[in-house]
Amino acid sequence: MNRYFKYLITFVLLFVFCEVSAQEDGGKNLRNRRKNPLVKTRIAISPVLGLYKSNKNHTSGAKPKMAFSFSIKEEIRLDRNNQNFLLIGAEYMFHGVNFNSYYFYSDSLKLYTPERLKYKYSITIHELDFPIQLKHSFQKETNSVFSSYIFAGYCYRWIVDSHLKVTEDGNELINQYEPLKFKSPAFNPVNSSFFSVGAGFQKNTPLMHNAVFAELQFRYGLSPFYFNESFAPSSLYTSSHFILLTVGFKI
Repeated sequence: MNRYFKYLITFVLLFVFCEVSAQEDGGKNLRNRRKNPLVKTRIAISPVLGLYKSNKNHTSGAKPKMAFSFSIKEEIRLDRNNQNFLLIGAEYMFHGVNFNSYYFYSDSLKLYTPERLKYKYSITIHELDFPIQLKHSFQKETNSVFSSYIFAGYCYRWIVDSHLKVTEDGNELINQYEPLKFKSPAFNPVNSSFFSVGAGFQKNTPLMHNAVFAELQFRYGLSPFYFNESFAPSSLYTSSHFILLTVGFKI
């Protein structure tokens, strides 16, 4: 009987030891998983509303085309309170504008009369933007399931491709690649800048430090773009500002 009792005590002690070890190891894994990373990645997509204003002396009826943006940013934590961050990354934006303007055939007189302001210009633009922004969260993102934030900063613009189409009463006159330039460029004629400001809301997963988010952003373009062609009037400057409604996730 004593021998079986010793075996039972030994088995119980081994079971308790294994259970404690497993719990301790699990707690260690939990603590390791809760370590706060310095850098997280934010991936997002945005429908975009373009706000265009063209030279009113040579154009009329400027309207935005359907537009969107795709972005990937690195979110760098700046403090231990998990409330201040630096956002840097790259974004692709597709957008465009339609407007009415003049069209001059070869060897024709350039008459700026109201009845000639009837040709439909359509410009589509592909650009890359490189944001540098500061983000402030009103709650600690590691302790809050829901948090809200504001952000602001600078974006460097680069027009990588653009296309122009001109029609008259549905008849195509021009359909070509059209190099656009900025009136006040930054280092290069196809480069300029935005100032940006926005606010957002996110649902956090504190254990994994991940989140899903939605944000509203306004971008103010610092320089209008333009192009020069013999068939088009001079000074076709178009300013461009944007409103972005963004949804994405942080991993």
